[in-house]
This record gives sequence, C-alpha cells and structure tokens, in this order.
Amino acid sequence: MDHEQHDRAPGLFVNRGLVVQRADKANILRPLLHQTVSYRHLRDGEQIVRGHGWVEEVLGDDPEVSSIFTPLTITINVDAFESIEFDLSEPGNLRYVLRSGADAVEIEYQAGTQIPDAAPVKSWLEYRGEQYVQIELPTGAWPTASDDKPHSNEIG
Repeated sequence: MDHEQHDRAPGLFVNRGLVVQRADKANILRPLLHQTVSYRHLRDGEQIVRGHGWVEEVLGDDPEVSSIFTPLTITINVDAFESIEFDLSEPGNLRYVLRSGADAVEIEYQAGTQIPDAAPVKSWLEYRGEQYVQIELPTGAWPTASDDKPHSNEIG
C-alpha cells in the first residue's frame, strides 16, 4: 500500500467523494474529533459488529499506531485504510466508509442525536472486580532502556 502518491494532482471534493492520499484522509475525518459516533464493521459486506464510541484521535502521521474502535474510545489511523469515502451533503450528518481490503468501517455522526440506551456501556473499572487494586506511580519510578543503575527510590 503506497501512501506517498506524489504523481497525483490534488483533487477537488465538494460534500462527497473518495480520498486515498494520507493528508486528505486525515483532513476529511477531522470533524469527527471529540464527537460520539456510531460505527459498523463489515467484512465482505456482512456486519461483524456495531456500536457507538467517542473519537479520541485521528492520526495521519504515525503508521505504528493501530486503529481501534470501542464504546469507550476510537482511534483512527488513516494509514490502516486504503481509501475513505465520505458524504457530508446533509447538514449535521457526516457519513464515512473507511476501506481496507475486504474490511470496511462505516462511521456516522448526526448532530443532536441521542445515543440509544439499549445496552448501557460498562466502564473499564466495572470489569475489574474487587480482587484488584489500582495504584498510580510517578513516571520517574519507571525504568528506561538507558538506565544502568537502580533509582535511589528503589527498595533493595
């Protein structure tokens, strides 16, 4: 998959189209940032899963990060998709189809639409149970690859 397509002239898109260049894919998804959207994952045209989630990030410059769709957070890396088809012609309604081989993710945002209460979303803490304890450590407590000697705050 060639993301650097310098031989193509920039396109002109008005309200709908199909984009394949990295910068275009990132730009067209930018309105979804920090919005709650509905999504459907399709494989060979058959629905695998659907849900609602909060778009936390749209990445267009880090090919090492995966695209993740969950009810808690959505991270979209445009490098994970060959093309993005979009239709923004209806005011307040944004529709996208992100394609990668036989897989497609349909994303829709509708301004002012309430998320259905059919199944409440469980938070991460509800899955943990009482047998676990959560602690927070200052970042200085974590060793780095370049550390040759123990930190002064280590026990030992």
